[in-house]
This record gives sequence, structure tokens and C-alpha cells, in this order.
Amino acid sequence: MNLSALPMTSEILSLAKYLAASRLEFSLSEMNQYLSKGYKEKELFEILKMNFFNLNLYCSPDHKCSKIVKTTLPSDEAIVKELEEVLKHPGLPLRIEKLVNSYIEHNFGKNWSTGDTGRLIRENIVSQKEEYWKGEGGSVYPRIRIVSYLLYHFPVYFCQYQRLLFELFKSGLLFNKMKIIDAGSGPGTISLSTIDFFRKLQDIYSRNNMDVKLSIRFGSIENELENIVCYKELIKNYLSGSGDISSNIIMDEPVRSSIENAPIPKDADLIVFSNVLAELKSTPPERANVVERIASSSKDPTLIIIEPADLDNSKALRITQQTLVRNGFYVYGPCSFMWGRTCTGNNCWSFRELGDISAPDFMKRIADTADSYRYMNIDMKFSYVILRKDGISKHNYHAKGKFMALSNLKMHIEKHINVAASVMSENLGNEKILVFKICDGTAREPCYAIMPVYHMSENNRELSEAGYGDIVEIFGVLVRENKNQSSINLLVTRNTIVRIAD
Repeated sequence: MNLSALPMTSEILSLAKYLAASRLEFSLSEMNQYLSKGYKEKELFEILKMNFFNLNLYCSPDHKCSKIVKTTLPSDEAIVKELEEVLKHPGLPLRIEKLVNSYIEHNFGKNWSTGDTGRLIRENIVSQKEEYWKGEGGSVYPRIRIVSYLLYHFPVYFCQYQRLLFELFKSGLLFNKMKIIDAGSGPGTISLSTIDFFRKLQDIYSRNNMDVKLSIRFGSIENELENIVCYKELIKNYLSGSGDISSNIIMDEPVRSSIENAPIPKDADLIVFSNVLAELKSTPPERANVVERIASSSKDPTLIIIEPADLDNSKALRITQQTLVRNGFYVYGPCSFMWGRTCTGNNCWSFRELGDISAPDFMKRIADTADSYRYMNIDMKFSYVILRKDGISKHNYHAKGKFMALSNLKMHIEKHINVAASVMSENLGNEKILVFKICDGTAREPCYAIMPVYHMSENNRELSEAGYGDIVEIFGVLVRENKNQSSINLLVTRNTIVRIAD
């Protein structure tokens, strides 16, 4: 539709504002009773679409408009369980897989995975991986770099982010009306993942006969023009076939800028920095200043920072995190500070593992060569932090006198004690000896709970069942010092009692 022939007149917008303020519901066709010129409903919809969010209006595909009041999305136990089941088998939705494949074919032809093109893409994937692990970002993103990213990084980033959205959903931090900022958006991984997550959720609501109206507005910041072109193409094509949900998803024009200098977005509900801060040529504390600036005009936003799980980037993230805490932010998760003290963030290597995704066909194509493992990226492993300004956290747990802070363990080597701590890793050991990194926010050196499988019992089994970030209470655990690794090990025996804290 040629919108240039349908100018946004003050008459139309003024009428929409009046109807939105005075009626609970109205049809777009009713507007013609008051306008000096007649319009088709579809024309009025296209003219007003970018204003529905600010007008607090939800407009259905049949052009019925109704007031929408921002509320927490319903997260009944049955809905959570159904959504969890949907996310149990992570992989790209077929539609998105086809859109990515079409983008690659459009730029490099149907035989893109063979010959010189395939060789160049593979070489670029390898060099791009090295940059990511070193925390170095390429300053130029020609199309071959974007395609390399789409082939290797995009699928895992897309799937693992939905698991973080699931955590926010369960905790009541997702709303029916949201403004989301994708900071350093690249070709649109986070935005596409979010839209698909809401589509999955909307389908579940519909199957359960729940009338939940969604109004979502996306803003994005990206410095590279080729990324912006890809972002707009993928999202436009995805929304064009997404049914009812697309009618109330607004995509603002991407802001072309570095995140250090971008205009500050206002009134955001969710701001995401996915694998972008590590690319900045600045120290971890300086990265905190970038995050704080982007969030400065939003009242109670949720901030998500995601970085690679390697040692250097994971440690750097925790330093950035604690700088933000000192500047007035609060950690929602995964860390908990049960003794009322915050850690320095130094020497903390903590990451989450969520298993493997199903490799999309385009990844299999580029990996169909010698050393195929170099081009397959299916394991979800990443470091992250979720921050808030209002002080709420996932766990409002406070340790009491019967527990010992981990900072005091060196004074009790070879003694049995009680501790309360967050589980900050999956099993780092093997089938015979389970090893879990634990933290309570006070430890001066790494602490690990060690449980030989032959010691596992009904009393201590919950240690192996705890999720990443869950708090456990451990009673009667033996303190040992590992001088070679400069760490403290807590030996869990059959007489040790472990309980996941509520």
C-alpha cells in the first residue's frame, strides 16, 4: 500500500485520540462518520498503526479497536507447563529457518555452501569465532560476515534467549503491553526470538480459550548498515506471515548508531544487550556506563546482558554487573546475595548450560565438509545477568544464623558445617563425581559442592536437581581446601542433607 497517498492528518489522529479516551471499544469504520473524507478500514489501520501503542489501543485484524491496560501476562501453572513443553525441544521455527536460507540464497545464490563461496564463508566463521572468544568485534560487517553469523551464531542465540524470556514470564516480568529495546541488534536475533516467543505464547492462550491481547513495540540500535538491512528484511518477512499477532507489533525504524552514542530510548520495559558489550573497546566498568546510559530514561526496566561463556568474557560480565550494582541497580538473577552483601565480581566464572538445539538445515550444509565440527554450533552455553532498578529479585532469600557464610570456610577446614548458597553451574564433574559451583555473594575464592554418586541419597538428591541460580540449604557438609586450585570444596556425603530453598 502506498502510504504516501494516505497522509497522517491531524484530523485522523485527533479523532483516534478522542475515541480512545472516550470509548472502551470502537470500529475503525465508525471514524468515517466524523471525518471530512472517507477511508477504507484497512487504510485507517495502516495510517494509525504506529500510534496504537501510545494510544493504548489494541486493534484486531477485523479492525475493532479496544483499550488495552498494561498488566502482567497470565502465567497460570497450566500455561507455564505447556510453554515449557514447547521449549523443551529447541530449534529454529521452520518459517524463520526458511527466511534465513532465502536471505543467504538471495545474496550468494542457491549453491552458496560450495566452491569458493562456501570456502570463504567457512574461513569467515572460523575467524569470527576467534573474535567472539577474544571479545573482539569486527568493525565492518560485509554480507559474508552477516551470513557467517546467521549460519553459526544465530540459531543458538535465538533459542537460548527464549529460555531467558521464559524465566521472566514465570516471574511475572512480561506484560501484555511492552516496549523492548534491542541494543546492538545485529541482523535481528533478539527481536525475532522475542516475536516468536510471543507467538508461541499467544497460541497457547488461544488453545486455552484465553483472550489475551498483546501490544509490543520494538526499538533497535545498530551501527552497521548491512545488519540493519538484514534486520528489516527478516523481520518484515516474518511478520507478514505471522497472523493475528503481527497486527499489534510495531517495529520502529532502527537507530543507526553505536550503543555508546545512541539516543537514549524512553520508557522501555525490557532492554537487551546480547553479545555486544564484549565487542566494545572499553573496560568492563566502562561498559556498565554504556548500559546505565541506555537505561537512564526508563522507570523500571528489566535489563538483560548476555555474553559468551568463555573465561574472559564471563569474568568481564560479572565486573560490569557489580559496577552497575554499585551505581544503584539490583541483580534479579542468576546471582543471589543472601547475606545482604554484594560481591566484587572479580574472578567469577559462571555460565549456564541448556543442552543442544536441533541444527537447522543451513548449518548442516555449511558443515558438510572436512572438520565439520568447526561449523556446527548447537550447544547453548552462555553467561548472563538480569538487572532491575526497583530492587526485586528472583529469590528473596536471607540466610540465618544456622548457616555459615562461604567467606568464613577457611577457618573450618575438615569440619562439618551448614551453608546456604546458589547453585551457579551445571555438573562440572562426571558420571561418578558431581561437581557444582556454589556462591552466596561472600566467597573470596571459588567454592564447589562435591558429591560422589555413591553418596547420593534421598537426603541429598536435591543438589543434583537444583537449577542454575536456585538456592540450596546444605546441612552437615565437610569443608576441604584445594590448595592446587585455590578453591574450597564442600564434600556432600550420604549423611549430608540438601534442600532446595523456597
